[in-house]
Amino acid sequence: MKTLNKKYIDDKDLTLFIQTHNIEKEPNVLLQIFLGFNELTFLEKLLTKLKKLIPHIKIIGTSTCGEILDDKAVENSTILSFSIFEKTKIYTYSSELKEDSHKTAKNLISKFDKSIKPKLAITFTDGLLINGEDYINAFSEYSEELIISGGLAGDNYLFSSTTVFTQDGVVKNGAVVALLENETLNVTTKASFGWENIGKTMTITSSKNNVVYEIDGIKAVDVYAKYLGDDVAKQLPKTGIEFPLIVKRNSLNIPRAVVGKNDDDSLIFAGNLSVGDKVTFGYGNIQAVLDYGENINKDFSLFGSEGIFIYSCMARKNLLQSNIALELLPLSDLAPISGFFTHGEFYTNTDSNSHELLNQTMTILSLSEESTPTSKHLFCTLPHLNKSNAKDSANITLKAFSHLISQTSRELEEINDSLKETIAKEVEKNRLQDQQMLNQSRLAQMGEMIAMIAHQWRQPLNSISLTASNLQLKCMLGEVEQEFFAKELNLIDGYSQHLSKTIDDFRNFFKENKTKETTNLSDIIEHTIPIIKISLESKNIQLITSYNSTKSIKTYPHEVMQVLLNILKNAEDALVENNIQNATIHIETHYGSENSNPTILIRDNAGGIPPDILPKIFDPYFSTKLAKEGTGLGLYMSKIIIEEHCKGRLSVSNLSDGTEFKIEIENKG
Repeated sequence: MKTLNKKYIDDKDLTLFIQTHNIEKEPNVLLQIFLGFNELTFLEKLLTKLKKLIPHIKIIGTSTCGEILDDKAVENSTILSFSIFEKTKIYTYSSELKEDSHKTAKNLISKFDKSIKPKLAITFTDGLLINGEDYINAFSEYSEELIISGGLAGDNYLFSSTTVFTQDGVVKNGAVVALLENETLNVTTKASFGWENIGKTMTITSSKNNVVYEIDGIKAVDVYAKYLGDDVAKQLPKTGIEFPLIVKRNSLNIPRAVVGKNDDDSLIFAGNLSVGDKVTFGYGNIQAVLDYGENINKDFSLFGSEGIFIYSCMARKNLLQSNIALELLPLSDLAPISGFFTHGEFYTNTDSNSHELLNQTMTILSLSEESTPTSKHLFCTLPHLNKSNAKDSANITLKAFSHLISQTSRELEEINDSLKETIAKEVEKNRLQDQQMLNQSRLAQMGEMIAMIAHQWRQPLNSISLTASNLQLKCMLGEVEQEFFAKELNLIDGYSQHLSKTIDDFRNFFKENKTKETTNLSDIIEHTIPIIKISLESKNIQLITSYNSTKSIKTYPHEVMQVLLNILKNAEDALVENNIQNATIHIETHYGSENSNPTILIRDNAGGIPPDILPKIFDPYFSTKLAKEGTGLGLYMSKIIIEEHCKGRLSVSNLSDGTEFKIEIENKG
């Protein structure tokens, strides 16, 4: 087998290339075409030219979200990958879109020559109308032994229309496949993921196949707006590729990326999501992605490759940007490589003979007709890929950020799992007791703590998303300056450290040996403000501080921060809900006399709390918000923190134009 890759320049150059390598004389030639633009007239002329030069050639091709040639990612180009086989027979088939994706695959499979026994199928499909999971399931029904590779076509992030084709022409909204028949053909598949869970676990509450209507009882698009921000939601489906939902099935994390948005705000995913599926958002862990690239040259199963084909998710290209070469370089040292960036990847795990639709993944297909690896690949080293290449300041910061998010998310998940297990045991022990007693028990406190962790994480995560979106916009506009970039990354790092610290605080929440720290009220407030500052500014809310004392006190500063953040967020919500002009929040500190407690006053001009509601606001589960927006635990837990743990007092009163919360903190060692 021999692999020859080139970028199309013009017909004259193409003719010279084919004649120089005597490709027209080879009996078994498969050409994969990766098309960086949707110009059908150009494509038809190219196919005509190729069939004239090599009448017996077999072709499958696809439009892309970027093309891969050697160790480079390119755009708006046409990459030609010729695979020349000695013993392998090639058969190509196509099918237009039928009633659904499963029937489309069935129709394609029905055309296969019944007398052949293919070892490998490389298949490309429409990237917007084909449900990749239903499609590949039909291949599983056809043969579990057949290895599947390929992907869903792209269209350069436009999400408008995609193209697949064979030597016989363009296939409308359908699928194409090349079958390779050779019992001794060496086929190796690999996959690099690198996306990890982040945030709370949610439940699919309304869906049909790959269309999701509601998550946790909220419109699917509103869930993206709630946790990732309005900017991300407005740009769906483009941004949905970067923030997939990850569903756990058979102990595996399976990503599902958004590929379309309907008028009713439902979202179309590349694969199925069923009612009851537990999902989280996913984010790209740069460290995990680069680690795989640095270790790939140690994988003996790829030594001896005579051609490597990469079908990789467009999200990886967005994540790594110019550093995408760090993922491709090791492979280009093993064999000629080519491929494209997809809307979804078809993959066969050869260890388990399972066929899967993947997202956010780089899938690797290695082919060889040699029976043993050639010695030139054995024990190869890649000195150009040592970690120093990636150690520019921005990349180190992004990798550190990825690691921090990974670690804090893992710790949060461990805490939740531990608390849920404890709750289950306590429920069994106390199931016959009065419900009111349960609310006073440790069980209730633990359950409330889970909700409170999620409540306290929401705002910092929204701030991270807003800052990251701002960075992305500046990058797209080419306006990023080093000073601005460093400033924004420092903000993200600050938010992330607060998330990690929040977990530590809640982990130790009920420990008796917890010690107080020496601090002052102004420091506590100044460490809280950055977390909510961006959100307040985006809603034109002015925050005014007045510190009347900087005397030191002994207390639990991070617990007080939780309370401050909760009260400030409630004030923000009230100001926005009541559409207050010249919206303002005042924060004042007072130390008081020798015998009085240090005090924080938080005032807003949101109109006040109705008198009939005011006595109830610290009650557990009482909330004036819709069920989807609040648990009714925030102020209840705030009162527990201040009065039971800080031994102080939390109270509220109405002013002429708003509300005033008063936090009194005991100052005893």
